[in-house]
Amino acid sequence: MNNWQTPLSLLVVALTVALLLRSAWKKRRKPGSGCGSDCGCPTSELKAQLKK
Repeated sequence: MNNWQTPLSLLVVALTVALLLRSAWKKRRKPGSGCGSDCGCPTSELKAQLKK
């Protein structure tokens, strides 16, 4: 096989995608990780104030 770089690059890309999907799957299934905003999850006090 003269062109060894193509299969090697495809392997690297496949491993990278697998690791990214694995970390995303673990984060999704982790309890208490439901907040996706950058400024933080609202507290119970804030939720109670908003309901008023």
